[in-house]
Order: sequence, then C-alpha cells, then structure tokens
Amino acid sequence: MRNLFKNCDIKVFLTMSALAVFYLFMLVYQSRQVAITDDARFYMAAAKSYYSYFDNCKFSKKCFEKGTIDRYWRENNEHPPFAKLLMAGGYGFFHKKLNILDEIRALRIGISIFAVILLMFIFSFTRRAFSFHAAVFASLSFIFLPRTFFHARVATLDFAVAGTSFIFVYCYWRGFTSKFWAWMTGVAFGIALATKLNAPFMILPVLIHFFIFKWSDIKKRPFKTVFAPQFVSMLIISLPLFFMMWPWLWHDSAARFISYVKFHTNHYGILMYYLGKIYGEPRPPWHAPFVMMVLTTPLISLFSASLAPIIYKWKNESENNFAMTLSILCAFVSIAVLMFMPAPFYSGVKLFQPFFPFLAVIAGTGIYSMLKSVTFIPEKYKFAPGILFFIPVIVSMVDLKNDHLSYYNELAGGTKGASLYKNEQHYYDLFYYDLTEFFNKECEKKRCRVAFEPNGKEYDPSSGILKKAGYLTKNFIYSDLAKADYFVLTHEYRWKDYPNILRRSKNLKKVYSIEKQGVELLTVFKLNSK
Repeated sequence: MRNLFKNCDIKVFLTMSALAVFYLFMLVYQSRQVAITDDARFYMAAAKSYYSYFDNCKFSKKCFEKGTIDRYWRENNEHPPFAKLLMAGGYGFFHKKLNILDEIRALRIGISIFAVILLMFIFSFTRRAFSFHAAVFASLSFIFLPRTFFHARVATLDFAVAGTSFIFVYCYWRGFTSKFWAWMTGVAFGIALATKLNAPFMILPVLIHFFIFKWSDIKKRPFKTVFAPQFVSMLIISLPLFFMMWPWLWHDSAARFISYVKFHTNHYGILMYYLGKIYGEPRPPWHAPFVMMVLTTPLISLFSASLAPIIYKWKNESENNFAMTLSILCAFVSIAVLMFMPAPFYSGVKLFQPFFPFLAVIAGTGIYSMLKSVTFIPEKYKFAPGILFFIPVIVSMVDLKNDHLSYYNELAGGTKGASLYKNEQHYYDLFYYDLTEFFNKECEKKRCRVAFEPNGKEYDPSSGILKKAGYLTKNFIYSDLAKADYFVLTHEYRWKDYPNILRRSKNLKKVYSIEKQGVELLTVFKLNSK
C-alpha cells in the first residue's frame, strides 16, 4: 500500500484519506438497515466455514488433508474464495474477536473495507494518468453510483470482482514504469482469478492496449516486447496463486476445476423482467445490459463519461501510457461480454460491476475537462462547482434510504418511470429491513406465520439469518400460504404467476407496504385474526 502513496504530496494524501474515510462512513452508517439478498446465505455460510478452518487448524498438518479440506471448503465450491475470505476476515475480527458487530454486519464489513481500498486505487490511477482534480471527481463519481454502493455493503461476490479486476489493470498500467507494479500484476491477476470466473475477461482489453501502446516496439523486437514483465509475472505467479488461495482444488484438482468451469458455462437460467417481457431461457436481448446501465447510472456520470473522449486531448495520450484508451477498452469489454456472449444475464447491473470503476475514471476526467475549459470562473475556484453536479443523485440516494437497487436515473423517470416502462423495480427476493421492523412490532406478543409469494422459498433461509443475528423476532415463523396468518406479496413481474396472485389479493386486508418513489415494492396482507 505504501507504493500507492509514493510521490504523493500532503494535499493529495489528505484528500485521498478524506475521501476514503467519507466513503467508509457512508458504507457502514446504517448498514444494519441494508436488506438481505437471496444469495448472501451461500456466501455467509462459506465465509463462516473458512473462518472455522483457520481457527481450528492453525496450519497444522491436518489442515492439508482431504477430509479437512472437504469439511470446511465444500460450501459454495462453485465460486472461488477471495470475496468470502474478505467476509471471513471481518467475521473473525469484528464479531468473534472484538464482538463489536453482529454476525451480518461483520460478514459484510470485509467487502466494505475492500471497497474503500478500491476507491484509493481509482483515485491514484486517475491522478497519475490525468490530474488531481480529475481524481477527486472520479472518486465522487464512484461513491455516488447507487447500485454499486449497495453491492459494496452486502455479503456477495459482485463488488469484489469489480475491485480485483480494476486493481489488476492498475498494476499492469503502473508496471510500464515500475518493476514493483509489474510483478504485482501477476499477484493481482491471481487474486482476480480467485474471486469470480469473469475476471479473466480483463485480459482482452489489456492485450489490446499493450499492442496499441507498444506496436512500434513489437515491430522492432517482437519477442522481447511481448514478454513484458507484467505478462511474465502473470505466467509465473497468477495460476499458482489461484490454486494456493483455493484449498478446494488441492485434492482431485483436475476434476474439481473442470466441475467449476462447467457450472458456469452451463449456468441455469434466471428470470429477468425487461421492457415488459420475462426472459430466462432464452436470455434477454443483447441490448439489455447496455440499456440497464444507461437507466441506472447517474446522469452526471453518463454525460461526463460520454463527453470525455470527445474533449480529451488525445495528442497527449502517449504521455500517460494511453490511460484513456485503457479505461475505455476495459469499460467496453466489461459490459460487452454480457451483451455479445452467450452468458447468463439477469438482475440489473450486478453481473458487470467491473464496468463501473472504469466508468468513474472516464466520468471524473470528463468533469475535469469540462470545468478546465470554463473561462468565466476564476482559476482558484474553477473546479468547485463540480461538487454541485452530484446533488441530484445524492438527493435520490437519500430518498431511497438503504434500498439503492431500486435506483433509476432521471432519464428513466426514477423508480416510478422504470415501472411505467415495464422494468423490474427492485432486485429480486430482498428481505427488507423495514419488513423486519414491521414484524418485530406486529409479532411482539404473538407468533406470526408468514407466507411469501411469488417466490417464497428464498425468504425462509433469509429469515433464519435475520433471526439468528437478532434482527427479526423469534415469533416470526416462515409458513406456506395455507397455514399463514400474514401474506407478503413481493411485486416481481418476472414471475408469470404474479399478475394472477395480484388479482387474487385485491380483497385481502392490507396492513403494510414498502414504497419507493411512488412504487409499491411489497405488500403485507393479514389473513387470520387471532
């Protein structure tokens, strides 16, 4: 980390530190009130198992035996471990050792701390490549990405792969001027491989950038140029590090690795409601990732990122090792993989989170370039108005409280506009904090049997996690509809049965609902009076 701050003056160091502290505060403030996602249970269970492995084995010979590995690393073995190791670290330190965070927040905080580290890399890259002010605006552009902000607060994998992908590209770019970062490229890529299967796609923009940047050298000395230190370090370090970090592969390595790849290449279809149609198999049309990105990214970031390549001084591009070219290539490939390859796509923007750090870099450079060209503002205050550009998204984030997966920008008309254009208004199967608070009050002195539709099975494990952590009353009992006292209808259009369920519910007694920007996300009905 010391190399990250190298050549930083006091202003740069204090600014980066202030942004990091501000972001960490935003991430942990009211983190208790962030909803439980339906997939968190898999990663939380794996993280706790990893913690038990290190706590019980203490690096004895038994740690390497197949029986021990199978016991502790079998959980969620379809995904590599890095993100879950971050969760395990937070769980072990803040819950088990210090006992200052409950189980849920402790499992989440490792991802949030990693988000702050990623922010510092974004700042460093943009400052070194473009300018100090561009770095500030890039950092703010990243902080105020509502959906990415949500993913940085929950125990899932999607934010972690965004971070490891960007850090890999950062190391590669710095490797042209630093032996340390050249060799760190192999380390960073190994960790990215140990995060999620989509990390290897970042090799493509790196290779294209290398051939653009080094084309004249390649023509003169092809062999020597192609074997750049960054690529040598990847060949030597990355794959061994990947296997070292994932004990599940230490035994039956070939079979388990093939099983891992097959799981993702034959991934089951997941439903998505997009422009009034339900998609699963076949997947949504090619333009769905791009449209969802356009509708869920703040307008200031969209506008400034679109403008940046137009007003950028390309004649100076060689002076910063083609940093703008690299950023655009990485952003494009991150989203194009889902647009043009036969890969599963669902649930908004979670599957191309690696796109957004690069978007923030380009957007920050765009804001800087716009303000730099302004002549009627004194030089001393020229960049101050840039802070005002973020007011609309800040207002929207405050309005949504902690439910930022319902964010749509002004182009979409907010959450209400997204509903009118027939897009899903929220991520599926979230167990909202406000819902737990309702049942804590409603069931304070009685047992409540609660059914969920149209996809009720996901709420049983989520309610178990919430009850164990003390968020949800023990009097809450997950139930099937026939025995339920309460019925929770989550308004998810991706389910074909939803319209029929909605019609059948019209005459039921409504006792509670969660709304965002005029759109009802879920409704609670009371079925039996006691």
